[in-house]
Amino acid sequence: MDLKLTDEQVWLSEAIDTLLDREWITPERVTEVTAERRQRVWDRLVEFGALTIGHDDGLGAIELCLIARSLGARLVSVPFLASAALRLALEPLGSNSLTDRAAVALAILEPGASWGAPPRATTMEGRGDGTYMLRGEKVAVEQSEAADQIAVIAAFDAQPALALTPASARGVTIERRPSFDRTLTSDAIGFDAVAVPECAAITAHGAAMAIERLTTVGALLAAAEAIGAAGAALEQACHYARERRQFGQRIASFQAVRHLLADAYVRHASGWSTVLYAAAAFDDGADDAGLAASVAKAYVSRGALQVAHDAMQVFGGIAFTAEHPAHHFLRRIVVREQQFGDAAHHERALGRMLAEQAAGTAPPLEALVR
Repeated sequence: MDLKLTDEQVWLSEAIDTLLDREWITPERVTEVTAERRQRVWDRLVEFGALTIGHDDGLGAIELCLIARSLGARLVSVPFLASAALRLALEPLGSNSLTDRAAVALAILEPGASWGAPPRATTMEGRGDGTYMLRGEKVAVEQSEAADQIAVIAAFDAQPALALTPASARGVTIERRPSFDRTLTSDAIGFDAVAVPECAAITAHGAAMAIERLTTVGALLAAAEAIGAAGAALEQACHYARERRQFGQRIASFQAVRHLLADAYVRHASGWSTVLYAAAAFDDGADDAGLAASVAKAYVSRGALQVAHDAMQVFGGIAFTAEHPAHHFLRRIVVREQQFGDAAHHERALGRMLAEQAAGTAPPLEALVR
C-alpha cells in the first residue's frame, strides 16, 4: 500500500484550496454566510467534479478525504460529506439512482439511540405493488434544507434497509433543532407514510453492504474534516505566537508554548496519517479497512479536539470571544467527533474485537492489521 500522494492527488488538493479561497469567506465571518453563497460554492464543487465517483477515473476515499480536509480548514458548510459518502457506498452495487448534482442528507440517528444502534422506530413496509411505505423519525440530520434527497436507514423485516426519498416528498416533515456548530443546521425529520419506489430502496445483503460502506466512509470524511479544522486552528495559533509579545518577547520563544505547539503538531500529523492509511485501505478493498477506519475515527476524535484546545490556550481569553474564529473550529470538530460514532464508540468496538481474539472466537489481530 502506497501512502504517498500522487501528483494528481496533490493537484486536486491545491485546486480545491484555490477554489475555496476564491469562493468562500474567512473563518471569522462564517456565521454571516448566506444561503446563496453556500449554493454557489456547492455548484462550483459539483462542476469541478467533487462528486465524480463510481467511474474508472473517478474519485476514491483518499481524494474525498482531501476535499473534506480542505472544507474543514475553511469551515465550509455544504452537504459534501453525506453526498460523497452515499455515492461511494453505493458504487459497488451499481444501483445509484442519484443525479450528478443531487445533494444528499443522511437520516441515520433515531431519538434516544446511539450511533451504530440498529433502526427500530423507523420502519419500511412493502405495499404489495413494488413500492415501500416509510414511517418513523430521525434526528441530527445535517443540512437537510440544502438536500435534494434524504438517505434513510430503516428496519425492513427486522433487518436494516436503506431508502432514498426526495426531501420534498409527501409525508416528509422537517423541524429545525439547535446545533452546537452554528454554521451547520441540524434537523429532526418525520416520515409519515412516505412512498418509496423499489428502485430507491436497498434491502437484505445489499443493504448490509451499503450501510457498512456508508458508515465507514462517513467516519473517514468526518475525521478528515475535523483534521482540516484542527490544522487551521493550529496554523493560526502558530502565527499568533510569532506575533504576540509578552514581557518584551514573542511568546513563541517561551518553552512552554513551543512544547504545546509541537505536541499539537504531532497529534495533527499523526491523525492525518491514520485517516490517509484508512482511506487507502478502503480504496484497496483491504480486509482491515473497517478496522482502520475505526482506529482513525477514534484517534482523530480525541486528537483533533486536543489540538483545538491547545490552540485556544495559545490565544488565551480572546479565543473565547464571539469575534474570534478559534471557537468555530472547536465547534466543527466537536460535531464531527460525534458523527458516525465518537472515540468511545469505536474504542469499545475495538475492545470487543480484542476480547474475542483473546477468547479464541476471532481471528488473530495480526491477521486484521497487517
